[in-house]
Amino acid sequence: MCGEQNRILFHSTPVLYGAGPLRSERANMSEAAPKAIVTGATRGIGKGIAEELADAGFDVAITGRTAREGEGMEEEADGSPSPLPGSLETTAGLIEARGRVALPVPMDLLDPVSVDRAAKEILGAWGHVDVLVNNAMYEMGRYTNAWVKDTPLVEWERKAQANFLAPVALVLAFLPGMLERRSGCIVNLSTRHNYQRQGGPPGAGGAGVSYNCSKAALGKLADGIAVEHGADGILAFDVDPGPVLTERGEKHGDSLGYPVDIFCPLAVPAKCVRWLVTETEARQYNGAHFMAQEFVRARGLHEEWSSSLPMNARWSPTAILDWRERNV
Repeated sequence: MCGEQNRILFHSTPVLYGAGPLRSERANMSEAAPKAIVTGATRGIGKGIAEELADAGFDVAITGRTAREGEGMEEEADGSPSPLPGSLETTAGLIEARGRVALPVPMDLLDPVSVDRAAKEILGAWGHVDVLVNNAMYEMGRYTNAWVKDTPLVEWERKAQANFLAPVALVLAFLPGMLERRSGCIVNLSTRHNYQRQGGPPGAGGAGVSYNCSKAALGKLADGIAVEHGADGILAFDVDPGPVLTERGEKHGDSLGYPVDIFCPLAVPAKCVRWLVTETEARQYNGAHFMAQEFVRARGLHEEWSSSLPMNARWSPTAILDWRERNV
């Protein structure tokens, strides 16, 4: 829903709260409602984006590995399993509470077959999607803070698969339908680590290099899509959420070596994504890298929050270059 015609369509769809409309009314609404997919929506930034898009009138397909609450597990630095809150079931309930249709689809970024199966399931249910948000990422466990010399090749391959090849596979699955309708929007969640010097060794102010490299590859995808298909009605953006206080961030902030006062609320990057997929002004920035925190603050899209993170006083299409040069 990334153009004048589509924006009118989506604004004509009522956003209902509470218990929602009757089943037959919801079915009729769903046929006309724009469709979005948000990967990694069981928790964190993806969950926030899914809620925000539902508020904006989208039916939302959500993917993740945790189907039901209480099943979520992650690997600790010592290799042991650890529980993690969040699930497709919970996020689907939040979407439906906003009067929209949720389509929960299990998907594992590390498994190409799972990614392909999820895309086919969504297309089978809806026929197309209007918005693809590649939010899901892989970074956990014993190699989160590993140095280059201590990170085995298989871990580099896993991060490349999850953080780059899986998003590319989803683009390849949904882009043809967007091109056929000459309308669509792709948003890839990136990181400012791509554009700044390493803040310190992993675990002492810097992210793992294997993670940074996988996200750096993803960081060029939106730019390329915009150049190739902007004339075909396709928008694509690279969004850096900045440090966000997710469930994992609350749990592991100390061990990662980041001070808590650099994190922003979950809703901040979600507000940025909503703006990109609903506002016609976004078309003039097609292919651009958006620093979500700076942009949201400059546009007043979220109430003020305190942060010690160095930021530009204003947002501009060259904000990432301005920020990089200020922090060399």
